[in-house]
Amino acid sequence: MHTLLKSTYPHPAEPPCPCASASDRLGMVIAHEVNQPLAAIALHTAAARKWLCRAEPDIERALESLALIGAAGRQAGGIVRGMQRQAARQPLETADVPVDAAVQDALQTLCWPMRKNGIAVDAFFGLGDCSITANRVQLQQVVSNLLVNAVEALVAGGRERPLRIRVETRRHGGEVEIAVADNGPGIAPARHAQVVASLADSVDNPGSNSDNKGSGLGLAISASIVRAHGGRLWFEPGAPSGVCFRLRLPVRARAATTGRSFMKAFTT
Repeated sequence: MHTLLKSTYPHPAEPPCPCASASDRLGMVIAHEVNQPLAAIALHTAAARKWLCRAEPDIERALESLALIGAAGRQAGGIVRGMQRQAARQPLETADVPVDAAVQDALQTLCWPMRKNGIAVDAFFGLGDCSITANRVQLQQVVSNLLVNAVEALVAGGRERPLRIRVETRRHGGEVEIAVADNGPGIAPARHAQVVASLADSVDNPGSNSDNKGSGLGLAISASIVRAHGGRLWFEPGAPSGVCFRLRLPVRARAATTGRSFMKAFTT
């Protein structure tokens, strides 16, 4: 369960399993993914109220919070519409997506929980106006899942060091790469196999190898989205601490021609 979000929007208690119905698994995925933008709406609403209730209201910051509420609402609606299309086996909707702009939007939506927990973000955007063929809502879902996992790892790891997240985009041959790293405690050896299983579960056998709840379900969903776009998602130890998740996507994603649905892994 996402500790940053659970106080506002509870998650279902049990992970999806192969014996669950397609509608049960679809409901589990929607609940997990929509939880993030809904929680963001609650957080930014609290922030807007804070700025407006000061002795001298900060109108500019309040308006910024209201803009983020609108963006989170649109993200939630886009997630639901996209999953409805995929559950109905309709083709994946893709367009030319400027990667740097999409990553910046995901960062902006989650700026308040990072600020609230004293987490600094180092962002390095190296793609300029480079676009890929993708579904923008799903791309932002992946980045948001990785960012939320990083925030949770930092908060759970204590404050022995300044908390930092590094986000970087760059071109790698015919692909683009997005990296999200934190300087937290890293993945414990006891959980290493579980995280690997979460990434593998996304296509072949959802729910049987990993816990597939909280960060496990988020990683499985993210890996499914990345694979549906013809890419891959993996992790490696951070330097000198923490963990770094990297994803690479082709500039001309195969999903644009195959119409492959990431929900197939969860609903078949």
